[in-house]
Amino acid sequence: MVRASTMLAIPLTLALATPAAAAESIVGTWATPGKCGRPLSTVVVEPMGFSGEDFHCNFASVSRKGDTVHWHGSCTFDNDEEKTGLTARLSKGMLRYRFEGRGWSGQLQRCPRQG
Repeated sequence: MVRASTMLAIPLTLALATPAAAAESIVGTWATPGKCGRPLSTVVVEPMGFSGEDFHCNFASVSRKGDTVHWHGSCTFDNDEEKTGLTARLSKGMLRYRFEGRGWSGQLQRCPRQG
């Protein structure tokens, strides 16, 4: 038989173990401010992918620490595939990203969901 006090303790323990403010997901469509839906202005972030009009990436691994996400896999740029890593960072509602060995791109804002 399960005691009522035990039944109350389990949800309380889970609530205390859960972070008060979980990190915001970066999955979605992002663009140069004011340019959602315009050519060469948007990127799409997926759990294991990242793409723009002139490139796309498929990743084999992902890790996250706070508001920074690291992926490793392969990306295709102008029909040339290369192994690479990508780092994306969310700060004050804006997204920045960079491929290994390259500079930062961004400040991108989240685009409204189409639907």
